[in-house]
Amino acid sequence: MKPHHRNILASIKKNGRTRAHSQANDSYLSSGHHYYDVSIPTLRAIAKAWLKENQDIVHAEFIATIDGLYRGKSYEEKVLASLVISYHRAGRQIIGPKQLDAWLDKLVGWAEIDSLCASAFTAEEMLAEWPAWKRFIQALARDRNINKRRAALVFLTTATRKSDDKRLAALALATIEGLRHEREIIITKAVSWLLRSMVVRHKSMVAAYIKDNRNSLPAIAVRETSRKIATGRK
Repeated sequence: MKPHHRNILASIKKNGRTRAHSQANDSYLSSGHHYYDVSIPTLRAIAKAWLKENQDIVHAEFIATIDGLYRGKSYEEKVLASLVISYHRAGRQIIGPKQLDAWLDKLVGWAEIDSLCASAFTAEEMLAEWPAWKRFIQALARDRNINKRRAALVFLTTATRKSDDKRLAALALATIEGLRHEREIIITKAVSWLLRSMVVRHKSMVAAYIKDNRNSLPAIAVRETSRKIATGRK
């Protein structure tokens, strides 16, 4: 274990809780990885403190630290790695799809996947390297690993909510099209989330898609997205 990883893990363990009714068995968190029961606000604080103390970390050392955390045994190590990425713009610029694909192999379940895919990378960052990101998401959507298929959807949630770019919206609908027949909740909820995210800037496109595909889309996606279109609320 590298020194930076060791120090971060020590902070995680120091802040672990021993609640009688821990969320460790919550369906959102259940990855099978060890769970220290550290709150998300505390993990955010640890991530920010580490970045502040290591502002001048060289790229290779940064990647090695993140890689070690993703390979760690606990849920908290993996989520904290994603938080560090989300707070470190310079770090994101040296992370490519190949590296992300390898790290996704170490993540299981909603919470771990979402921590990396929901908002760590901005729409602008994705569009700046669009051909690579498009190929990456298309490959994830075809992967045998259901966690990676969820990742394909979740990577586009924040991007389509914050950008008017039609390339993102088109890829989102194409990704949904390829996964809409799946009925595992880890996918159906992500389909719903992505469609609802798109309503903010691509409302007419989503409304037309729902109208044309309501019989083949997951019922929860049709119900929740239709409500979003009608009321503007989740």
